[in-house]
Amino acid sequence: FYAAGQADLIMDKGLAPPSLLDALKTRPDFHAAPFLGTFFLRFNCAKGPFTDVRVRKAFAMALDRKRITTKITRAGETDALSFVPPGIDGYKAPEGLSENQEEARRLLAEAGFPDGRGFPLTTYLYSEGELNEGVAIELQSMWKERLGVNVQLARQEWKVYLNSLGSLDFGIARSSWVGDYPDPNTFLDLFLSESGNNRTGWKSPVYDALIHQAASETDPKVRFGTLRKAEEYLICDGVPIAPLFFYVGIQLYDPERLGGIEANVLDEHPLREIFRKDASPTP
Repeated sequence: FYAAGQADLIMDKGLAPPSLLDALKTRPDFHAAPFLGTFFLRFNCAKGPFTDVRVRKAFAMALDRKRITTKITRAGETDALSFVPPGIDGYKAPEGLSENQEEARRLLAEAGFPDGRGFPLTTYLYSEGELNEGVAIELQSMWKERLGVNVQLARQEWKVYLNSLGSLDFGIARSSWVGDYPDPNTFLDLFLSESGNNRTGWKSPVYDALIHQAASETDPKVRFGTLRKAEEYLICDGVPIAPLFFYVGIQLYDPERLGGIEANVLDEHPLREIFRKDASPTP
């Protein structure tokens, strides 16, 4: 509809196939900006090989994030070494486990699976969609090349995927989270032991204590410092998740014709704020 001139604006990245993004990015009507959204992987910490933190760290450190963002997502997404995205005033997220193939192989061998030998069959769960499919295939290839592990792909329809995620019926799962407001706790509260959105089987009294301590802190600077410690524990020590990349929001529109569309960390663009620049004034 947009290409045919029957729509003035596209604001959903899902409507732009990843295969077309390289061409779209060269156009003057293509607009992209980061927002508070993270694509990440969950590990099943309740059963199977990922109960061992060394295995979780090995899989996280085998990731080549740049390969994903340049080859698959293509819209200008940035690599994620933290779970909380940039853009929250006053908060500096810690860096998690960066790519280190040698250390990843060492950890996997230490856990009892040298060069992937003897590693049990595990699945990577993901929901339907061209981007999700591309990421899944790339991850499968990456873990085979770097760890010697065969990961079986399990693509499911959205409702079935959510059920599998909730029942921990996976080894690794594709996940994403978008912040409701610009504060770290809209991300970090997810992995409290009692959180219904945890979906990893991971429970940590240390992490819980830090999050609860931050919740009772009235000094904003001290509070952010405590949340930073909690996030560092999450992504460097406990490792129930592995951040992959930060989302960008995209819009397709002619800036000579439409106004009122401004980049923001929540990727919110109320229709009431959008106006036609070429519209005749109301008499």
